Amino acid sequence: MSARKMIPFLLLNIVVSTVVVLAILYWWDNRDGGSETAASIPTTITPAFLQNTAVPRQEIAPTNTAEPDDGPLVHVVQAGDTLGTISQLYGVTVDDIVSENGLPNENIISVGQQLIIPIGGTSTPEPVATAVPEEAVLPTPIATEPVEAGEAVVEITAVIGPGQLEDEAVLLTNSGEAPIALQNWTLLDEDGHEYKFGQVTLFAGSDLQLNTASGANGPTALFWGLSEAIWTSGETVTLQDSIGDTRVTFTVP
Repeated sequence: MSARKMIPFLLLNIVVSTVVVLAILYWWDNRDGGSETAASIPTTITPAFLQNTAVPRQEIAPTNTAEPDDGPLVHVVQAGDTLGTISQLYGVTVDDIVSENGLPNENIISVGQQLIIPIGGTSTPEPVATAVPEEAVLPTPIATEPVEAGEAVVEITAVIGPGQLEDEAVLLTNSGEAPIALQNWTLLDEDGHEYKFGQVTLFAGSDLQLNTASGANGPTALFWGLSEAIWTSGETVTLQDSIGDTRVTFTVP
């Protein structure tokens, strides 16, 4: 083919190549411009757990904010309650409870009875006597027993093994028809030894043995915890009640 005939093909090739190159450059320029535009727009991605954290602060109220009632603290007597256990529960004395409620007998309370607990001491106004329901009960450390007919009669019936520590004991007997609480009663000798009873009930027709030596207390036997015998022949044993009155005496044979 002659050079004259090839000229049109060469020109066409140049035009096509030029168009292709321009198209590529145009595409390239547009791609860079879009990237720059996209890059120029700052984008902040906030993690989900940081979103919506601007919540107004709420004050959390304490759980125990209830103000105490203006009235006195009242305890409703349950089966098995004694004035001793109630006084330990609230940290007050038995005498204060008796005085505040005007109890006629500190050894008798009843199930369902409402007792005013004198926290901080007894009140100055004259206490109102609490009526005792018909089914009155005598508090004991084990269970609440109904009051029986008749009276309790406490006696010192014997001093066992005087002068022998391991055998020595004072025997108390209730020969009456009703039980009696011996809490805060005191047994004394002539040499200044004193034993104060805790929450112990001496039931009708039963015995209670107070041993001089040490041991484990039980329902019918108590232990003084002394290191030597204290009872001698001719010595007087004295039993006083909770207010210090002498209830019975006994002379060791």
